[in-house]
Amino acid sequence: MKSNQFINNIKLNFWHYQLIGFTIHTLNHLARYWDLYANSLKKSFSLLLSNIILILLTLVLRQIYRYFYRLRKTPLYYILLISILSTLTSFVWQEVKFTYDHLLWDWDINWFTLERKHEYFFLILVNAYVPFVWSILYFGIKYWKDLQMEFERSKALQIQAVEAQLKMLRYQLNPHFLFNSLNSIQGLMYQDVKKADLMLTELSEFLRYSLKFKNELFISLSNEFEIIEKYLFIEKIRFNENLNYKISYTPEISNAKILCFLTQPLVENAVKHGMKSNSGKITSVFVEAERKSEWLMIHIVNTGKWLSNDFELGTGIENLKERLHNAYGDNCSFELITDEEFVKFEIKIPYNE
Repeated sequence: MKSNQFINNIKLNFWHYQLIGFTIHTLNHLARYWDLYANSLKKSFSLLLSNIILILLTLVLRQIYRYFYRLRKTPLYYILLISILSTLTSFVWQEVKFTYDHLLWDWDINWFTLERKHEYFFLILVNAYVPFVWSILYFGIKYWKDLQMEFERSKALQIQAVEAQLKMLRYQLNPHFLFNSLNSIQGLMYQDVKKADLMLTELSEFLRYSLKFKNELFISLSNEFEIIEKYLFIEKIRFNENLNYKISYTPEISNAKILCFLTQPLVENAVKHGMKSNSGKITSVFVEAERKSEWLMIHIVNTGKWLSNDFELGTGIENLKERLHNAYGDNCSFELITDEEFVKFEIKIPYNE
Protein backbone atom coordinates (compact mmCIF):
# COMPACT_ATOMS: atom_id res chain seq x y z
CA MET A 1 0.00 0.00 0.00
CA LYS A 2 2.78 2.41 0.97
CA SER A 3 4.80 1.51 -2.14
CA ASN A 4 1.78 2.28 -4.36
CA GLN A 5 1.32 5.64 -2.66
CA PHE A 6 5.03 6.38 -3.14
CA ILE A 7 4.80 5.60 -6.87
CA ASN A 8 1.67 7.73 -7.25
CA ASN A 9 3.37 10.66 -5.54
CA ILE A 10 6.34 10.64 -7.93
CA LYS A 11 6.10 13.62 -10.28
CA LEU A 12 8.46 13.40 -13.27
CA ASN A 13 9.20 16.50 -15.32
CA PHE A 14 10.93 17.03 -18.68
CA TRP A 15 14.44 16.87 -17.25
CA HIS A 16 13.75 13.61 -15.46
CA TYR A 17 12.66 12.02 -18.72
CA GLN A 18 15.71 13.48 -20.49
CA LEU A 19 18.06 12.00 -17.91
CA ILE A 20 16.38 8.59 -17.96
CA GLY A 21 16.13 8.43 -21.75
CA PHE A 22 19.67 9.48 -22.59
CA THR A 23 21.11 7.31 -19.82
CA ILE A 24 19.41 4.28 -21.37
CA HIS A 25 20.54 5.33 -24.86
CA THR A 26 24.18 5.74 -23.76
CA LEU A 27 24.29 2.48 -21.79
CA ASN A 28 22.79 0.61 -24.74
CA HIS A 29 25.41 2.09 -27.08
CA LEU A 30 28.25 1.25 -24.68
CA ALA A 31 27.02 -2.32 -24.29
CA ARG A 32 26.97 -2.84 -28.05
CA TYR A 33 30.43 -1.33 -28.69
CA TRP A 34 32.16 -1.86 -25.37
CA ASP A 35 35.44 -3.10 -26.85
CA LEU A 36 35.70 0.01 -29.00
CA TYR A 37 35.21 2.51 -26.18
CA ALA A 38 37.06 0.58 -23.46
CA ASN A 39 40.36 0.83 -25.32
CA SER A 40 40.09 4.40 -26.58
CA LEU A 41 39.78 7.53 -24.47
CA LYS A 42 39.15 9.64 -27.58
CA LYS A 43 36.28 7.40 -28.66
CA SER A 44 34.69 7.71 -25.22
CA PHE A 45 35.11 11.48 -25.31
CA SER A 46 33.61 11.52 -28.80
CA LEU A 47 30.57 9.60 -27.51
CA LEU A 48 30.16 12.08 -24.66
CA LEU A 49 30.29 15.03 -27.07
CA SER A 50 27.81 13.28 -29.38
CA ASN A 51 25.29 12.91 -26.59
CA ILE A 52 25.74 16.51 -25.44
CA ILE A 53 25.11 17.76 -28.98
CA LEU A 54 22.05 15.53 -29.28
CA ILE A 55 20.66 16.78 -25.95
CA LEU A 56 21.13 20.40 -27.08
CA LEU A 57 19.35 19.62 -30.35
CA THR A 58 16.42 18.04 -28.51
CA LEU A 59 16.09 21.24 -26.48
CA VAL A 60 15.68 23.11 -29.75
CA LEU A 61 13.13 20.53 -30.90
CA ARG A 62 11.26 20.98 -27.63
CA GLN A 63 10.75 24.68 -28.27
CA ILE A 64 9.55 24.00 -31.81
CA TYR A 65 7.20 21.22 -30.70
CA ARG A 66 5.70 23.40 -27.98
CA TYR A 67 4.43 25.75 -30.65
CA PHE A 68 3.07 23.04 -32.95
CA TYR A 69 1.54 21.07 -30.05
CA ARG A 70 -0.76 24.00 -29.28
CA LEU A 71 -2.12 23.92 -32.84
CA ARG A 72 -3.95 20.63 -32.14
CA LYS A 73 -3.51 19.15 -35.63
CA THR A 74 -4.22 15.63 -36.85
CA PRO A 75 -1.92 12.68 -35.98
CA LEU A 76 -0.78 12.46 -39.63
CA TYR A 77 0.29 16.11 -39.50
CA TYR A 78 2.49 15.44 -36.46
CA ILE A 79 3.98 12.26 -37.96
CA LEU A 80 5.07 14.23 -41.04
CA LEU A 81 6.37 17.07 -38.85
CA ILE A 82 8.35 14.69 -36.65
CA SER A 83 9.79 12.86 -39.67
CA ILE A 84 11.01 16.06 -41.31
CA LEU A 85 12.45 17.61 -38.15
CA SER A 86 14.06 14.32 -37.07
CA THR A 87 15.84 14.08 -40.43
CA LEU A 88 17.03 17.71 -40.17
CA THR A 89 18.17 17.11 -36.58
CA SER A 90 20.10 14.00 -37.65
CA PHE A 91 21.73 16.01 -40.45
CA VAL A 92 22.88 18.76 -38.07
CA TRP A 93 23.97 16.14 -35.56
CA GLN A 94 26.14 14.33 -38.15
CA GLU A 95 27.62 17.57 -39.43
CA VAL A 96 28.65 18.69 -35.94
CA LYS A 97 30.01 15.21 -35.15
CA PHE A 98 32.13 15.32 -38.29
CA THR A 99 33.55 18.69 -37.25
CA TYR A 100 34.72 17.68 -33.79
CA ASP A 101 35.86 14.25 -35.06
CA HIS A 102 38.04 16.13 -37.57
CA LEU A 103 39.62 18.04 -34.68
CA LEU A 104 40.02 14.95 -32.47
CA TRP A 105 41.60 12.70 -35.11
CA ASP A 106 43.50 15.35 -37.12
CA TRP A 107 41.90 14.38 -40.40
CA ASP A 108 43.22 16.07 -43.53
CA ILE A 109 39.70 16.45 -44.87
CA ASN A 110 37.77 19.26 -43.19
CA TRP A 111 34.10 20.21 -43.16
CA PHE A 112 34.42 22.45 -46.27
CA THR A 113 36.19 19.91 -48.44
CA LEU A 114 34.20 16.82 -47.41
CA GLU A 115 32.57 15.07 -50.33
CA ARG A 116 29.14 14.01 -49.17
CA LYS A 117 28.21 10.85 -51.04
CA HIS A 118 25.05 8.79 -50.83
CA GLU A 119 26.54 6.72 -47.96
CA TYR A 120 26.75 9.88 -45.90
CA PHE A 121 23.08 10.75 -46.43
CA PHE A 122 22.10 7.15 -45.80
CA LEU A 123 23.87 7.44 -42.42
CA ILE A 124 21.83 10.57 -41.68
CA LEU A 125 18.58 8.73 -42.41
CA VAL A 126 19.64 5.75 -40.30
CA ASN A 127 20.58 7.93 -37.32
CA ALA A 128 17.34 9.92 -37.63
CA TYR A 129 15.66 7.18 -35.60
CA VAL A 130 17.09 8.65 -32.38
CA PRO A 131 15.46 12.12 -32.65
CA PHE A 132 12.38 10.41 -34.19
CA VAL A 133 11.89 8.15 -31.15
CA TRP A 134 12.63 11.11 -28.85
CA SER A 135 9.96 13.16 -30.64
CA ILE A 136 7.35 10.40 -30.45
CA LEU A 137 8.02 10.01 -26.73
CA TYR A 138 7.88 13.79 -26.24
CA PHE A 139 4.43 14.10 -27.81
CA GLY A 140 3.20 10.90 -26.19
CA ILE A 141 4.29 11.86 -22.67
CA LYS A 142 3.07 15.43 -23.07
CA TYR A 143 -0.34 14.24 -24.27
CA TRP A 144 -0.52 11.70 -21.43
CA LYS A 145 0.35 14.34 -18.81
CA ASP A 146 -2.24 16.71 -20.29
CA LEU A 147 -4.85 13.96 -20.03
CA GLN A 148 -3.85 13.44 -16.39
CA MET A 149 -4.18 17.15 -15.66
CA GLU A 150 -7.55 17.27 -17.41
CA PHE A 151 -8.70 14.25 -15.41
CA GLU A 152 -7.59 15.88 -12.14
CA ARG A 153 -9.38 19.12 -13.05
CA SER A 154 -12.53 17.21 -13.98
CA LYS A 155 -12.33 15.20 -10.77
CA ALA A 156 -11.89 18.37 -8.70
CA LEU A 157 -14.89 19.99 -10.41
CA GLN A 158 -17.01 16.89 -9.75
CA ILE A 159 -16.03 16.91 -6.07
CA GLN A 160 -16.86 20.61 -5.83
CA ALA A 161 -20.23 20.01 -7.49
CA VAL A 162 -21.02 17.12 -5.14
CA GLU A 163 -20.00 19.17 -2.10
CA ALA A 164 -22.18 22.07 -3.24
CA GLN A 165 -25.13 19.72 -3.71
CA LEU A 166 -24.56 18.09 -0.32
CA LYS A 167 -24.54 21.50 1.35
CA MET A 168 -27.69 22.56 -0.48
CA LEU A 169 -29.57 19.42 0.58
CA ARG A 170 -28.33 19.69 4.15
CA TYR A 171 -29.43 23.30 4.46
CA GLN A 172 -32.89 22.32 3.21
CA LEU A 173 -33.20 20.24 6.39
CA ASN A 174 -32.11 22.82 8.96
CA PRO A 175 -34.94 25.37 8.38
CA HIS A 176 -37.42 22.49 8.46
CA PHE A 177 -36.26 21.43 11.91
CA LEU A 178 -36.16 25.03 13.17
CA PHE A 179 -39.75 25.59 12.05
CA ASN A 180 -40.97 22.45 13.85
CA SER A 181 -39.06 23.32 17.03
CA LEU A 182 -40.38 26.87 17.17
CA ASN A 183 -43.86 25.57 16.52
CA SER A 184 -43.45 23.18 19.46
CA ILE A 185 -42.29 26.01 21.73
CA GLN A 186 -45.23 28.13 20.65
CA GLY A 187 -47.64 25.37 21.61
CA LEU A 188 -45.90 24.79 24.94
CA MET A 189 -45.93 28.47 25.95
CA TYR A 190 -49.67 28.30 26.65
CA GLN A 191 -49.25 25.22 28.83
CA ASP A 192 -46.05 25.66 30.83
CA VAL A 193 -43.93 28.83 30.60
CA LYS A 194 -41.00 27.31 32.51
CA LYS A 195 -40.86 24.36 30.19
CA ALA A 196 -41.14 26.68 27.20
CA ASP A 197 -38.23 28.71 28.58
CA LEU A 198 -36.19 25.55 29.13
CA MET A 199 -37.04 24.32 25.66
CA LEU A 200 -36.02 27.65 24.12
CA THR A 201 -32.73 27.52 26.01
CA GLU A 202 -32.09 23.99 24.78
CA LEU A 203 -33.01 24.99 21.24
CA SER A 204 -30.51 27.86 21.40
CA GLU A 205 -27.89 25.39 22.63
CA PHE A 206 -28.81 23.01 19.83
CA LEU A 207 -28.45 25.74 17.20
CA ARG A 208 -25.14 26.87 18.69
CA TYR A 209 -23.85 23.33 18.56
CA SER A 210 -25.16 22.88 15.02
CA LEU A 211 -23.46 26.06 13.79
CA LYS A 212 -20.19 24.64 15.06
CA PHE A 213 -20.32 22.20 12.15
CA LYS A 214 -21.89 24.48 9.56
CA ASN A 215 -18.92 24.13 7.18
CA GLU A 216 -18.40 20.42 7.76
CA LEU A 217 -19.78 17.79 5.42
CA PHE A 218 -18.61 14.89 7.58
CA ILE A 219 -18.45 14.74 11.38
CA SER A 220 -17.83 12.02 13.93
CA LEU A 221 -20.61 9.69 15.01
CA SER A 222 -20.36 10.97 18.58
CA ASN A 223 -20.89 14.57 17.42
CA GLU A 224 -23.82 13.58 15.23
CA PHE A 225 -25.49 11.68 18.06
CA GLU A 226 -24.85 14.52 20.49
CA ILE A 227 -26.81 16.81 18.20
CA ILE A 228 -29.56 14.17 17.99
CA GLU A 229 -29.66 13.86 21.77
CA LYS A 230 -30.16 17.61 22.13
CA TYR A 231 -33.02 17.46 19.65
CA LEU A 232 -34.67 14.54 21.46
CA PHE A 233 -34.27 16.28 24.80
CA ILE A 234 -36.14 19.28 23.37
CA GLU A 235 -38.95 17.01 22.19
CA LYS A 236 -38.97 15.21 25.52
CA ILE A 237 -39.66 18.53 27.25
CA ARG A 238 -42.64 19.05 24.99
CA PHE A 239 -44.20 15.59 25.15
CA ASN A 240 -43.09 14.69 28.69
CA GLU A 241 -44.13 11.13 29.59
CA ASN A 242 -45.54 10.44 26.15
CA LEU A 243 -42.07 10.20 24.62
CA ASN A 244 -39.14 7.97 25.53
CA TYR A 245 -35.86 7.75 23.70
CA LYS A 246 -32.57 5.90 23.85
CA ILE A 247 -29.31 6.47 21.97
CA SER A 248 -26.74 3.69 22.00
CA TYR A 249 -23.36 2.99 20.43
CA THR A 250 -20.03 1.67 21.65
CA PRO A 251 -17.12 4.03 22.37
CA GLU A 252 -14.99 2.15 19.84
CA ILE A 253 -16.96 3.62 16.92
CA SER A 254 -17.36 7.15 18.29
CA ASN A 255 -14.85 8.54 15.77
CA ALA A 256 -16.54 6.99 12.73
CA LYS A 257 -17.25 9.65 10.09
CA ILE A 258 -20.76 10.20 8.76
CA LEU A 259 -22.55 12.96 6.87
CA CYS A 260 -23.43 15.89 9.08
CA PHE A 261 -27.14 15.86 10.01
CA LEU A 262 -27.60 12.52 8.26
CA THR A 263 -29.81 11.03 10.98
CA GLN A 264 -31.54 14.21 12.15
CA PRO A 265 -34.44 14.20 9.63
CA LEU A 266 -35.16 10.53 10.35
CA VAL A 267 -35.16 11.08 14.11
CA GLU A 268 -37.38 14.12 13.64
CA ASN A 269 -39.83 12.06 11.58
CA ALA A 270 -39.65 9.20 14.10
CA VAL A 271 -40.87 11.57 16.82
CA LYS A 272 -43.44 13.39 14.73
CA HIS A 273 -45.01 10.42 12.96
CA GLY A 274 -44.59 8.09 15.90
CA MET A 275 -46.65 10.44 18.05
CA LYS A 276 -49.23 10.85 15.29
CA SER A 277 -49.70 7.13 14.58
CA ASN A 278 -49.68 6.06 18.25
CA SER A 279 -52.85 8.02 19.04
CA GLY A 280 -51.88 9.18 22.51
CA LYS A 281 -49.89 6.12 23.48
CA ILE A 282 -46.29 6.31 24.68
CA THR A 283 -43.93 6.66 21.72
CA SER A 284 -40.43 5.22 21.97
CA VAL A 285 -37.55 6.23 19.71
CA PHE A 286 -34.33 4.21 19.50
CA VAL A 287 -31.19 5.44 17.76
CA GLU A 288 -28.46 2.81 17.49
CA ALA A 289 -25.14 2.41 15.68
CA GLU A 290 -22.83 -0.55 15.33
CA ARG A 291 -19.89 -1.67 13.25
CA LYS A 292 -20.19 -4.77 11.10
CA SER A 293 -16.88 -5.58 9.45
CA GLU A 294 -16.16 -2.65 7.08
CA TRP A 295 -19.61 -1.11 7.43
CA LEU A 296 -21.27 1.30 9.83
CA MET A 297 -24.89 0.35 10.52
CA ILE A 298 -27.28 3.00 11.88
CA HIS A 299 -30.83 2.16 12.99
CA ILE A 300 -33.60 4.64 13.79
CA VAL A 301 -36.67 2.90 15.20
CA ASN A 302 -39.95 4.32 16.48
CA THR A 303 -43.07 2.66 17.78
CA GLY A 304 -46.16 3.29 15.70
CA LYS A 305 -47.30 2.73 12.14
CA TRP A 306 -45.92 3.84 8.81
CA LEU A 307 -47.72 6.86 7.31
CA SER A 308 -47.25 6.14 3.62
CA ASN A 309 -49.30 9.12 2.41
CA ASP A 310 -47.17 11.77 4.13
CA PHE A 311 -45.69 13.95 1.37
CA GLU A 312 -43.33 15.81 3.72
CA LEU A 313 -41.86 12.56 5.01
CA GLY A 314 -41.41 11.28 1.46
CA THR A 315 -39.57 14.45 0.43
CA GLY A 316 -37.24 14.18 3.42
CA ILE A 317 -36.40 10.58 2.61
CA GLU A 318 -35.69 11.43 -1.04
CA ASN A 319 -33.35 14.22 0.08
CA LEU A 320 -31.57 11.81 2.40
CA LYS A 321 -31.19 9.20 -0.36
CA GLU A 322 -29.74 11.82 -2.67
CA ARG A 323 -27.24 12.94 -0.02
CA LEU A 324 -26.16 9.35 0.54
CA HIS A 325 -25.74 8.78 -3.19
CA ASN A 326 -23.72 11.96 -3.66
CA ALA A 327 -21.43 11.11 -0.75
CA TYR A 328 -20.98 7.35 -1.18
CA GLY A 329 -22.26 6.50 -4.66
CA ASP A 330 -23.45 2.91 -4.83
CA ASN A 331 -21.35 1.98 -1.81
CA CYS A 332 -24.21 2.47 0.68
CA SER A 333 -27.79 1.42 1.31
CA PHE A 334 -30.94 2.84 2.85
CA GLU A 335 -33.77 0.57 3.90
CA LEU A 336 -37.22 1.14 5.36
CA ILE A 337 -38.75 -1.69 7.42
CA THR A 338 -42.37 -1.35 8.57
CA ASP A 339 -44.58 -3.39 10.87
CA GLU A 340 -47.88 -2.97 12.67
CA GLU A 341 -46.03 -1.83 15.81
CA PHE A 342 -42.85 -0.10 14.64
CA VAL A 343 -41.08 1.73 11.81
CA LYS A 344 -37.36 1.18 11.26
CA PHE A 345 -34.85 3.01 9.07
CA GLU A 346 -31.53 1.29 8.43
CA ILE A 347 -28.53 3.10 6.95
CA LYS A 348 -25.43 1.23 5.80
CA ILE A 349 -22.31 3.22 4.91
CA PRO A 350 -18.58 2.44 4.70
CA TYR A 351 -16.80 2.59 8.04
CA ASN A 352 -14.17 5.35 8.04
CA GLU A 353 -12.46 7.29 10.78
